[in-house]
Amino acid sequence: MKRIVNRRTGYFSCAALLVAAAVNFPQEVIHAIGRQTFDADTSASSMTVTPLPGNFSYSKGEYQNQSARKAYSVGARRSPDNDLILRFEVRSGERASFDGEDRERSEATSGTTFPKDEVIWNAYRVKIADGFAIPSDERSWFIVGQWHGSKDDKRSPYIAAEVQGKDLVFMRRYLSEGKPVSSEMYRMHDVPRGEWLNIVIEHKVSASDGILNIWLNGRQVVKFDGPVGYWDHPEAGYWKFGIYRSRHDADAVVEYRDVVTTTENLSKRATLTN
Repeated sequence: MKRIVNRRTGYFSCAALLVAAAVNFPQEVIHAIGRQTFDADTSASSMTVTPLPGNFSYSKGEYQNQSARKAYSVGARRSPDNDLILRFEVRSGERASFDGEDRERSEATSGTTFPKDEVIWNAYRVKIADGFAIPSDERSWFIVGQWHGSKDDKRSPYIAAEVQGKDLVFMRRYLSEGKPVSSEMYRMHDVPRGEWLNIVIEHKVSASDGILNIWLNGRQVVKFDGPVGYWDHPEAGYWKFGIYRSRHDADAVVEYRDVVTTTENLSKRATLTN
């Protein structure tokens, strides 16, 4: 299992789980900065799903649970190989406290923000549960990974992995005459359910010499140089993963493991299939 380090040159690591169960919250610990939080690493077991509260940590990384805060919304356990696994679930009408009624959410938000002048690598394995469904309405959305410009930036993510019907779509956004413009970069048709997908993204935010390279299951599917992201504020952005969707009646479960966010080169990880 990879470590999670909460600094610019560090990386983040996690994994995904299969079954939700309500258990007692883990023992509260005092973090280095003096804030009380819960340590998922020491609390997650191989058999029992541990619900994660509003702020949680593992391997010194800090995360915020943005969800309806049900026992099943965001949880952690150990795999048979002792990997840390994260599981996200949303049921109809469930959202974070700051969300409007037209959306639903169960996400983990990293506390680390990266600068614009650095090349950022991001990798994660994601599994969309069997029976998963989203509305076919073109106005609906379902995001499973997203990069946002800053904590105060309300615009759509500048890089997003979205489930659209049966497809997995990678989106890029950038500024044109001061307004966000969307561009579809790659579409994986008939994305499998119940199987791990290995995703690796290399990017740099810039108006002119930006970078966006994406690998999916060991194959490079996007190679782009040009405008990437929102460059009208000091920072490049921060990472969020889990479930963020428009309103829907069906339950949804998405699982993650081996999530890494770093300025270190992850090209070796990019060649792995799943």
